[in-house]
Amino acid sequence: MTANASASEKLDDVTSAEPKVSSSRGPSDNEKNSDIHRQFREAHEGHKAHAGLDPSRASTGVVWTTERAYEHGFLENPKEWANLGQGAPEVEDDIEGCFERPHSINISITGREYGPTAGIKPLRKAVADLYNAHHRQGKESQYTWENVCIVPGGRAGLIRIAAVLGNAYLGFFIPDYTAYNEMLSLFRNFAAIPIPLSREDKYHIHPDKIADEIKRGTSVILTSNPRNPTGKMVSVPELAKIQDMARGRATLIMDEFYSGYNYTTDCDGSVISSADNVQDVDKDDVLIIDGLTKRFRLPGWRVAWIIGPKEFVKAIGSCGSYLDGGCNVPFQEAAVPMLEPGNVRKEMKALQHHFRDKRDYVVGRLQDMGFDLPFVPDSTFYLWLNLEQLPQEINDGLNFFQACLEEKVIVVPGIFFDLNPSRRRDLFDSPCHHFVRVSYGPRMDVLKGGLDGFERILKKYSAFPDKKKKYQSV
Repeated sequence: MTANASASEKLDDVTSAEPKVSSSRGPSDNEKNSDIHRQFREAHEGHKAHAGLDPSRASTGVVWTTERAYEHGFLENPKEWANLGQGAPEVEDDIEGCFERPHSINISITGREYGPTAGIKPLRKAVADLYNAHHRQGKESQYTWENVCIVPGGRAGLIRIAAVLGNAYLGFFIPDYTAYNEMLSLFRNFAAIPIPLSREDKYHIHPDKIADEIKRGTSVILTSNPRNPTGKMVSVPELAKIQDMARGRATLIMDEFYSGYNYTTDCDGSVISSADNVQDVDKDDVLIIDGLTKRFRLPGWRVAWIIGPKEFVKAIGSCGSYLDGGCNVPFQEAAVPMLEPGNVRKEMKALQHHFRDKRDYVVGRLQDMGFDLPFVPDSTFYLWLNLEQLPQEINDGLNFFQACLEEKVIVVPGIFFDLNPSRRRDLFDSPCHHFVRVSYGPRMDVLKGGLDGFERILKKYSAFPDKKKKYQSV
């Protein structure tokens, strides 16, 4: 083997390496001739220009798309762009009915010190009180501050959970949140098992599917609910069935960051959470992760929490000492009054009305363009857009993304949501290949600009010719 052999050639010569599964179809001629496809492949083949560096581990799908946008001028003039890729809600204070966020923070003497890696007690207690008020009314078993760990953001929380898991099969669903890929790749204390969901079934997680996974020995199951990127949700009654099946047999890791974006209860402020179905907060192996990032629209604060049995929480809190050092203390102190249960209910009600209106606007615009949407999202602020109905030049996520960049619009190619830890599969045979995730998290003027860009792309490639007259005005 020569010194310049590629990483993939070296891997083939290592007999102990896991077998590489080849694609059943391989890239099409359109993909082979596409600059953006070549760029994606090169970024994920593991070439090491510097000893010891694997740059493909340095970013998630959203970061990769943002870096490509930087190459087209997004960094210099972000206000000229419509970013429908970033998984963030609008952060301004102009949503009717929402409370005003702090514009300054008083830093106490305590806030200058190192904080506990499990978070400050007042915030841990405030989180426990919020969940008891919204999800544990009338139940004997109640959360206490010892059931809560404060973490510096969702990714840090997921990494902490992964660090304390034992030797296990961990089941995850396809498609799902892109950052799970890194979490599932970094640790060797569990084996990650993909569980594909059916497009024909609207990517629904059925209790029977969970039962089958548990039967075959899966003892940890990770999922977002509400679901990223599809915008679908497992309802509380179905969650109850899943939790009953898993009780005493499997640990459920429930990513509930979008729990406030619930449009199934007429925007009454109800939050969907597996906390409703926990029988014993210290015996049911259910770990819930949420925070201020999404439903409180404070992604820059990096304040999140994990709720679960005390033994789990103690271990998760301790491992923060060597993983991330803990969460910013002044922001934790500022977060405490925000979590008063009555105020949170009002906040969620206003949030749901506002984001449902934005969802309806985006859905209406896409349908007017000619897109066939098999389902309307019932949660989150994402839409999983199928591109197969478009001309071949733009009917896959990467090429559509490239076309969007030329119109100063950002989306996330669906291929990033086909989680592929350890790169065991060829993603160009992916069921997510012909999709993009569209976020309606940004302000309405940004959504309008992004969808105007979509229309220019459709006009350029003569998509949906019966709609051509509509594009003349764009």
